[in-house]
Parts: sequence; structure tokens; C-alpha cells
Amino acid sequence: MSQGIKYMHSHSGIERDLNFPKDTVLIDIEYVKRFEELGLKLAPFFHNGVTYYKAPISLFWRLGGQFKNLSK
Repeated sequence: MSQGIKYMHSHSGIERDLNFPKDTVLIDIEYVKRFEELGLKLAPFFHNGVTYYKAPISLFWRLGGQFKNLSK
């Protein structure tokens, strides 16, 4: 978990720095199952030795995700 955060969150700092498309957020592996339960397979994304997963922003928000300006 990122910096002790215990709820689904994005890594907006990384997304911004790497010019990610506005319809995609990066999430941690522990939240991937929520998307898989809905039949969606998320693509892994590797950055600075950490594996994140690309998720559609609209579904992230509907599943209760919160936007954070995390850069790691």
C-alpha cells in the first residue's frame, strides 16, 4: 500500500509526470480484483521498480476510488 493509504487511490503524480491519457489512472495491485470481478482485465505498468495497474478512470471513480497526487 502506498504511504499507508488503505483505500483505493490513484497515483496522479506519476500519471501527470508521464503524460498519461486523462481516461486512465494507475492503481496498486491490491485493488485489481475489484475490476476483475466485473470482467475487466487491467494491464500492468512498471515504473521505478514498482508494478501499478492501468484502470479506466470512470470505473475507478464508480468503485469509490479517490484521487491522490502520489508520485510513488
